[in-house]
Amino acid sequence: DVAAYADALGDTITSKSLDPSYKALTLVLPSEQLVARTIGNDVDPDRIRATRLDLLGALVSRLAATLEDVYRANVVTAPYSTDIAQSGMRALRNGALALLVNGGGTNGARLAREQYDTATNMTDRYAALAAAVTGWTADAEALLGNFRIMYTADPLVLDKWLVLNAIAPEPKVVQRLGAIMGDPSFPRNNPNRLRALMGSFGINNPSQFARADGSGFRFVAEFVADVDKRNPQVAAGVLTAFRVWRSYEAGRRGMAESALSALRDAGGLSRNTADILERMLAG
Repeated sequence: DVAAYADALGDTITSKSLDPSYKALTLVLPSEQLVARTIGNDVDPDRIRATRLDLLGALVSRLAATLEDVYRANVVTAPYSTDIAQSGMRALRNGALALLVNGGGTNGARLAREQYDTATNMTDRYAALAAAVTGWTADAEALLGNFRIMYTADPLVLDKWLVLNAIAPEPKVVQRLGAIMGDPSFPRNNPNRLRALMGSFGINNPSQFARADGSGFRFVAEFVADVDKRNPQVAAGVLTAFRVWRSYEAGRRGMAESALSALRDAGGLSRNTADILERMLAG
C-alpha cells in the first residue's frame, strides 16, 4: 500500500528521536539491479525502471512538502566537517533531494540546480549533480559539462564524473560514452578510467545496457574486443556485465547471446577473456 508506505516514511524522516543518518537510509529504495536479481527470470529492465519510477512518483506526490521541509531543515551552515552530526544532516538533505528529483517533484530539478550552483563543498555539489543526472533533468547535460570543466583535472573526481555519465538513464547514453572515449584527451589506456566508464555502464545502467534493440550489448561487446588487445584484465572485468544475460526476457536474451557469439566468432581474444566468454555462452 503506497499510502501506508508514504505515511511511514514521512513519520520516519520527521521523527525527533531518530538519527539523520538512519533517516537518510530509509529514503533509498531498492535499486533496479536488486529488483532484477529478486525477480530472477524473464527480466524486463524497462518495466522494472518504469514501475520503480511510478513508485517514486507516488511517494513524492504524497510527501513533496515534507521532503522539502526536511531538505531545508538540514542545511549545514557551519564550516565543512566530516563529523557524525554534519555527515548525517548532509546525507538526509541529499537523500530528500534525490527522492524529489527522481520522483518528479515540482521543485526537485530547481533545487538540484540551485544546490549545485551554491554548494560550498564537493559532497553537496556532487550530490546535486548525481540527482540531476539520475533524474535526467533539463539541466543534467549542462551540469555534467560544467563539472567536467571545473573539477576533472583530479583523477578521482574524473572517475566520479565518468560514473555519472555511464549511469545516465537517457536514450543517447551510448553515443555519449562513445564520444567520451573518442575524445583525444580521454586516457584510453588507463584501467581506472575505463572501469569507471564502461564497468559502470554495464553493471549500473541496466535499462540502457540491456536495451531492447541490443545496442547496449553490442556497445559493450565491441569495447571488450577493442580493450582486450591492450588490457585483458579490464576487458574481462567489463565482460562480466553479461553474467546475468540468461535472466532477461526472450528478446533481450537473444540480443545478448548474439552480441556474445559475435565477440567469440571474431576471435583474437586473450585467454582469460575468451575463457570467461565461453563459460557464459556454455551456461
